[in-house]
Amino acid sequence: MPLRKKLLHVPVFGELLRLLTELPYYAWWFFRCKLLGQRHPLQSVIFITDRCNLKCKHCNVVREGPYVSTMTYDEVREQLKFSYEAGSRIVDFEGGEPLLWRDRVRGADLNSLIDLAREIGFFSTTVTTNAQQPINIHPDLIWISIDGLEAEHDYQRGPGTFARAMKNIAESSHPNMNVNMTVTAHNWRDFPKVAELVKNHPKLNRLSFSFYVPYEDRGLIVPPEVRAEIIATAIALKQAGYPIMNSQAGMKLLRDPRSFADHRACWISNFVTSDGTRIMHCPGQDAGVCDECGFGMGPEMSLLFRLHPEMVLSGLKVRG
Repeated sequence: MPLRKKLLHVPVFGELLRLLTELPYYAWWFFRCKLLGQRHPLQSVIFITDRCNLKCKHCNVVREGPYVSTMTYDEVREQLKFSYEAGSRIVDFEGGEPLLWRDRVRGADLNSLIDLAREIGFFSTTVTTNAQQPINIHPDLIWISIDGLEAEHDYQRGPGTFARAMKNIAESSHPNMNVNMTVTAHNWRDFPKVAELVKNHPKLNRLSFSFYVPYEDRGLIVPPEVRAEIIATAIALKQAGYPIMNSQAGMKLLRDPRSFADHRACWISNFVTSDGTRIMHCPGQDAGVCDECGFGMGPEMSLLFRLHPEMVLSGLKVRG
């Protein structure tokens, strides 16, 4: 084994080598984008399949029948290379349900794509999953969708889904599993309960949350007064030591998505849909929902581009 790879397995040396590799690139990226006015993505979201094992009430991605698309291994490689050459160094594999992805001709599964991304040069790999399958994957970071305790989660995602997710979390050995909650008009009262769950669960590290974005069902929109209440609760919980990833500054901006309209930096993420369509900004821009956006990372990207210290430190910590 090469010396560099051996050192990466030693925590102190691994962290030092990671910083020496990544920080100069991030500084160069910031210089080009902030001072030269260029627009290069830093994170890529690749929807590798439309297939899913659930029909969630708030989902606008999953398709059925002849409309389902799934990338092949070679197609994913093409999109990874495109995103890397565009500037991205963080990739999030999403679906549908990415754990269902296979290329049977290649004999490849999701771990094959994670390995491929690292070979191309991505600094960090992420998977977002509903945890209905065993979590036997090895990205740097896993986001697990939990939308309330059992009754509310099952209402939004289907009977038995909460228990199955909890079982698969408990049986996984991955060291960096985190929860993402989509807050809707139906489940918002469970937000503090989910924060408590994450805080006390031995296998879960952090909680990130977003509000439902009205691509389709406007009945799930969280009213402004409830949004403000949830944000106040989240800030109080974070100050009390609960592991909420959203920065306090970002949560304050999230009260009203129009408050940072002049500072949006949603081009920091590029998106590739399962049919190969490349979008170099948040899809919400094309859908015309920016002023109603509840995506938690929206204000965080704005803060990142202004080098807000809380957001920068939070990002480094969750990736570490």
